[in-house]
Amino acid sequence: MLATFWNDKRGATAMVMSLALVPIVATFTVAVNYSDAAQKRSNYQVIADAAALSGATASTTDDDDARKARAKTWFETQVEAQHLQPASISVEVKSGIVTVSATAKVKPMVAMVDFGAHDIFVTASAAISQETIRRVLDVAMCIDATGSMQNTINSVKARAKSFSDDLNNALSARGLEKFDYTRIRAVYYRDFAVDKGPVYYPGWGWYGGKAMVKSDFMEMPSKKDELYTFIASESATGGGDLPESGYECIHEGMTSKWFSKGAEIPGTSYKADEVYPVIVLWTDAAALPVPHANSVNSGQYPPEMPQSETAFKNKWNSPGIIDQKNRLLVQFGPCNDSSWTMARGLSGYMCGGSLNDGNTNMINKIADVMKVRYQNRLTRLTK
Repeated sequence: MLATFWNDKRGATAMVMSLALVPIVATFTVAVNYSDAAQKRSNYQVIADAAALSGATASTTDDDDARKARAKTWFETQVEAQHLQPASISVEVKSGIVTVSATAKVKPMVAMVDFGAHDIFVTASAAISQETIRRVLDVAMCIDATGSMQNTINSVKARAKSFSDDLNNALSARGLEKFDYTRIRAVYYRDFAVDKGPVYYPGWGWYGGKAMVKSDFMEMPSKKDELYTFIASESATGGGDLPESGYECIHEGMTSKWFSKGAEIPGTSYKADEVYPVIVLWTDAAALPVPHANSVNSGQYPPEMPQSETAFKNKWNSPGIIDQKNRLLVQFGPCNDSSWTMARGLSGYMCGGSLNDGNTNMINKIADVMKVRYQNRLTRLTK
């Protein structure tokens, strides 16, 4: 009987499979849970890295408590957004290092073989670099100089000598670092179709203002007196009809001889890490379209001025013309007028407010606009 039983193979496969299923299921469960835990740990680690950077990247006036709060908020917000288990988090700021540490209890994904929840621990540190970013600011002022703009000319003139100091002080008040080097040029514009200096466009013979008067860049504050003299040399006159040659002035500003990134800053041993080419436009009028036949045929029109909106935009978007990262076009005046649609569509365009805002509070308005693009100290993950 024993030999018969031993040699009987009926039902053996089912018995063997039932016995084998236990380790197979256990192995599968462990593999799935391990993979799930590894993925979640990776997710927590990425969030911790970002939270540490968030705490370290800030205004230079932030205290340690502000950094801790920002890092903690960032971590908790991202954990919730990714539907992860809440974690206990601690943030430490010591010797310029922001360290984020977090522990989360993660339940097994598959509970066939339940080894219980386990802890995932992640940590990340970010340092505020002690190497400051050397910044150069170039401002091209586009000033509508037609008959109704005398108040604006007076306002810009009154602030010319202290413009760079006032702007740096306004940036400091916002917790931002000052510029290492500043240059300013001014461009007055009117109407190429009407204002032709001593030769007048037929029908507008009593207008005598030049269509465009421009200066080179002047270093601030060493050449503030020269800037003041140039701005004071023009008065509001000319223009004829309402629309003026605003886009021609933006083009003149756009093609300025901007300071080059990586070039040595005069009077220092530093090179420019970041350059900020900024065009500030003051006007109370609409802009003539691009192209405008009477302007083009006036005999004084800039030959390099694009003759289509597409060509104008392409020039604005050319790295060889203007720095693409930090370029700004700030307009004071009728920003929503339909004639300025093309300007509003340019990357880096911002409306600084009404012409009155530009006349009475231009420094603070420009500082507020620049704060959107400004970078503070460099940050890096340390581990």
